[in-house]
Amino acid sequence: MSIGAAFSETFAFLKANWMQMLMWVGGALVVVGLLGFLFLGSTFTAMAMSPADPSVAFGAIGKIFLFALIASVILYGVCMLIWRGGMHPGEAPNFAWAFQAGPAFAFGMFVVMIAAYIVIFVVMLIFALVFGAALGGMGAMSPDALASGAVGGGAIFVMLLLYVGVLVFMLWIQSRVSVAGPVMADRLTRNPVTGFAESWRITGASQWKIVGFYLLFALGMLAYLFVASLIFGGILGAILGGSAFGAMLTMIVMAALVYLPIMMFSFSMPVGIYRAITPRAAGDVFA
Repeated sequence: MSIGAAFSETFAFLKANWMQMLMWVGGALVVVGLLGFLFLGSTFTAMAMSPADPSVAFGAIGKIFLFALIASVILYGVCMLIWRGGMHPGEAPNFAWAFQAGPAFAFGMFVVMIAAYIVIFVVMLIFALVFGAALGGMGAMSPDALASGAVGGGAIFVMLLLYVGVLVFMLWIQSRVSVAGPVMADRLTRNPVTGFAESWRITGASQWKIVGFYLLFALGMLAYLFVASLIFGGILGAILGGSAFGAMLTMIVMAALVYLPIMMFSFSMPVGIYRAITPRAAGDVFA
């Protein structure tokens, strides 16, 4: 796989399926927004009115968790519908499969991320023990080390190294499981083990190119988010002023013009990677 091929396939999928994606993603966001208002509309008000009441806080946590669970089922189910429909054009939407496979995929991602965080915690603990022992030895051998600033500079360097290492590790994990969802959609399976095992297998030869692809995507999205927010936010702010209605309208427009395109591109990326790795593995997606 090449990074250029991944971008090409991602844009091709987005171009071929943008209307379907707009319908599903836009509809899902509307449903999630309405559910959020129904579930959480009074929750934050109650928390603000009773900040010291633990029963209110626990009730709010329960409602937020339930809402997050329902929202994830909806959004991951929509992902499956988009991936399946794009890879097998003309096929009728399989809602029963999608809203079972979507949560299964979400659960698989949750397990993978928990495992990754456990690895990070263990590695950081080892680093802390080793580095702490090194600092202790340095202090014993050189009482003036702290005063000279050598230890402080070393600590900052190690922390920076750890931060970069964690970022690279998470991007690497993401690259290895990046096509698990499209694999599940392509094979019409509800079993996340199949998706994640196959993703781990087929991304092995291109794992660092996929990491580079994700880095370039993140930088591009940050630049787009900054410029679009500056332009649209500034124009709408100047036109509508600081009223509550103006703020709400600005949020709606920003969601439609800034965040929705980012979500649509994000949903296209896994299929783009999948097609770049295995160009003949799925249906004729972009015909």
